[in-house]
Amino acid sequence: MRVAAGLRAACWGLAFVAGSAAACSKTVRWELQPPYGIVRPDGERAGYYTDVVHAALARMGCTSTLVNRPWPRGLKELQEGQLDVMPGMLWSRERSRYALFSRGINLSPNLLLLSAEAAARVSIRRLADLSDTDLRIAVEIGAYYSAEYAALLTDPRFAARLNVVPDRQRAWRMLEGGRVDGLISDEASALVAGMLLRPSDDAPRPVLVLSSVPARVAFSRRHHDAAFVARFDAAIDAMVADGSLLRLRESYVPCPTDPVTLGCRTEAPTPSP
Repeated sequence: MRVAAGLRAACWGLAFVAGSAAACSKTVRWELQPPYGIVRPDGERAGYYTDVVHAALARMGCTSTLVNRPWPRGLKELQEGQLDVMPGMLWSRERSRYALFSRGINLSPNLLLLSAEAAARVSIRRLADLSDTDLRIAVEIGAYYSAEYAALLTDPRFAARLNVVPDRQRAWRMLEGGRVDGLISDEASALVAGMLLRPSDDAPRPVLVLSSVPARVAFSRRHHDAAFVARFDAAIDAMVADGSLLRLRESYVPCPTDPVTLGCRTEAPTPSP
């Protein structure tokens, strides 16, 4: 009798765990945007954001399903509750109305990069200076690069300088083909594209830092509360503590990762003897 009762209890326990995992199933936005979203040679979808979110949710007993969505559609579905999770977002007051945000998972400053020719002939000290130039700058549709960028979009003179593209890969190709004079990209993406590692004189130049705040994971307010996000943050903290998050980032981004900022480590200059 005791054995039978123990077996029943074990089965009930397994059913409860399975039911909990089934109940905690999240849809996660994915898009081909190296290093955050990639396709492996075997066809598997992966990437830094993909792997981090999957691992953190798994520690919470949750499963995740990737859905391929361009950025604007992902934002709309997050607002409407059709999409649960959208990693790699910067916090803004407007977005906080429909999304809850995790702690930072990636520090990768947004940069304005110009071709070598454009950087040599034009001085840009702040983003608004673009309005007084003839430069053509590729930007991704729906992107929020900084508060200043969002505010300048209402200025027709600034908006006229922008060439809106659906994805960052298109922007890189346009810059390399001379169809635009520059683009806006985060540091890690520029590193992976090789744009910040070129020693040649014609390499694109980062001329302005637009923002240097960490990207976070956004959760639709329709299906999540602060307690869920706190559990997710605890899972991220544990991944930082055991080194797994740093190893994940360094497997995708070619720079040593700072365990505090979760960005590329900047070494202090060595004092001269």
